[in-house]
Amino acid sequence: MLKIPEYYYDGTFTPFRPTLTAKRPTQAFQPNDQLVTIGEFMTRSFYVQQGILRFYILDADTGSEKTELFIGPGGLFPLYSPVERQYRMERDAFLVQAQTDAVVTPIPQRDLATALATDPQFAMAMLRQYADFSGILLYDAVILATQDSLTKVCNYLYQYEKLLKPHGVVLTQAAMASNVGLPLLTFTRVLQKLRALGIVTTARKTLTVVDWPALVQQCSPELLADAAYNENT
Repeated sequence: MLKIPEYYYDGTFTPFRPTLTAKRPTQAFQPNDQLVTIGEFMTRSFYVQQGILRFYILDADTGSEKTELFIGPGGLFPLYSPVERQYRMERDAFLVQAQTDAVVTPIPQRDLATALATDPQFAMAMLRQYADFSGILLYDAVILATQDSLTKVCNYLYQYEKLLKPHGVVLTQAAMASNVGLPLLTFTRVLQKLRALGIVTTARKTLTVVDWPALVQQCSPELLADAAYNENT
């Protein structure tokens, strides 16, 4: 059974902050500023000092966006990529943007390679983060592709209310529909059903879950198991 993905992470690399940031300048960004642009080779990563970054995929043909991950303080993104691989996406672009006001420390990928080769604990932290990140992509590819619209929306709302909003990530219904992989009209129809069931309320393109047990019952089995585990721990 797949682990429920967590669309927000922070703190993974906080123990390594002195090494990662020593004698390196910081950069400040405002909301919606791009840190990685289309066609750019992945030669550096960003250690988040303050604020939240957004990693998303842009389809250059349609202009549609799908957010995969939010990264908070103590996070590092993009994760390490061997420089000789020359990773770059041309059509479906992998981009990084400031979600909020943010302060980051850029780190060359070559320096990350050195840290991975000399610090086993750092290498293990990177491996764990890669595993979680891969889990998000696998979840999208395997689970979301087979779920009905109601289940997709309820799963995302669970994560949004429990994990994203508490960290200050507030999304419009249009953004959530894109992240779930549904047309806005379909997403809106699902919300209408959830409102009729008394599970959510909506106002000014935002929404709030008001009946958590009922929401969870509409979610997929792996999320039901995750919710039950959290209630018992």
